[in-house]
Amino acid sequence: RKVGNIMRLFSEKEPELGLSDIARRMNLSTSGTHDLMDGLRKIGMVQRVARGRYRLGPMIASLYRVLIDTSALVDTARPTLERLVADYGETVHLTVLDRSRLVVADAIEGGKALRVARSILDDLDAHETPVGMLHLSVAGRTRQEAYFADHANGRTPLLPPERRETDLAAMARDGFAAGPVATERDVICTAALLRNHTEIPFAAVSLCIPKARYDEQPRAFRTICQTAAARISADLGSCAV
Repeated sequence: RKVGNIMRLFSEKEPELGLSDIARRMNLSTSGTHDLMDGLRKIGMVQRVARGRYRLGPMIASLYRVLIDTSALVDTARPTLERLVADYGETVHLTVLDRSRLVVADAIEGGKALRVARSILDDLDAHETPVGMLHLSVAGRTRQEAYFADHANGRTPLLPPERRETDLAAMARDGFAAGPVATERDVICTAALLRNHTEIPFAAVSLCIPKARYDEQPRAFRTICQTAAARISADLGSCAV
């Protein structure tokens, strides 16, 4: 558990961390943190770049490549994602929720002249985008409460509790969410849940669309997104579509 939590401290915005900072965030002693980091360094999970400072190590890249190359989810969803981009020209994402972090498992940038960059969802908190909220809607009450407690003072304010509960309940019921991305208000994200062969919602497919284009036909984009999700879920073995 400690190792997992330490690894999650590294991000695109903070690719390098100091020993004292890691110890403080983990509420551990400096000596105990040093022992953990030294063990991770020896197996290649982190690398020491300066005295008392660390970055992710080469094993992370290797494991990530294996995950992408062998993931049943990515392999199964790819043809549908490619078809979406070919047919509609919008940027698509395949996402999962790792505890409280939105993880982009796959993405393909749209082909239109005015398009959304595939990196738009990178390093965003879950509540800052509709697809992240959609993931939270089926994460369970305990995880929801823990997430909102941890992000009470984040860069993007949380909705009032009553509004959150109403929105999350509607998203879980519909398996769908749509709205602006908090950091890019002129971009609309539509997202639909994916279900595996046990009918558990565990991932989502989303379209990121310039607002001006979305406003012309919002119902069409909802149908496009939900149809793609149903197709991928069926390919994964779901019978609920």
